[in-house]
Order: sequence, then structure tokens, then C-alpha cells
Amino acid sequence: MKFVSVGLGNAFIDLGVFNGLYLIWPTKDVGQLVVYNTLAVGSAILNSYFWNTRWTFRDRVRHKGSGASRQRVMFLVQSVGNIVVNDLILGFIAPAILHLHAMPIYMANNIAKLLAMFLASLTSFLMMKLVVFI
Repeated sequence: MKFVSVGLGNAFIDLGVFNGLYLIWPTKDVGQLVVYNTLAVGSAILNSYFWNTRWTFRDRVRHKGSGASRQRVMFLVQSVGNIVVNDLILGFIAPAILHLHAMPIYMANNIAKLLAMFLASLTSFLMMKLVVFI
């Protein structure tokens, strides 16, 4: 439940930053959407690190020694993986949704964003539970 709570906060930040950037600088360019997505996911990852190390996995976090360094490196690795998965899914799915369904571009981008968030979050959870905070 703690991971879900942190995840909901991350989703709020992720969607907020993504849509905020899109509203300020609307674009049809998928490359620009991927940039917005990277910034949004990065913001959510910072929030995730803060709350997961201080609350969700507090009893598994190492603060000193080689174990602490290993956890930080593994968190960074899973974070980069999260961004890559997120960006790839968004970059491929957003144009496909737009071309397959008659809907506003804003809606197509958000459907793709939600799908990317779900799949990347699942990957992230498994990495943190099984690899990072062991």
C-alpha cells in the first residue's frame, strides 16, 4: 500500500508536469513530447526516491557503506530504465493512437502517457522490490 500511495503521488506529478509543459508549449512533434515526458518522469522519479527511501522501503534502505552505494546505483539504473521504457512507449503509441482513432491530439497523448506510466511503473516496482532494495 505504501508503494501504491507513493505511486499515486508520482502519477500526479508525472501527469501534471507533462500536461503543464504541453499546455504551455503545445506541439504535434513526437520528439518534443518525449522531451516533456522525460522531464515529467524525472520529476516523478525524484519524488519516488525521496518517499521510497524514507517511507516505503525504509527498513531495507542502507545509509552507509557499499550497500548504500549499491542501492543508489541500482536506483539510478532502474530510473534510467523507467525513463527509457516510458519514452519508447509514448513515442510509439501516441502517433499510433492518433492515427487509428479519431480523437483530439491532447486525448491521444494522454492515453499514450497513461499506458507508458502503467507499464514503466510495473517495471519500476519489480526492479525496486527484487533488485534495488534487497
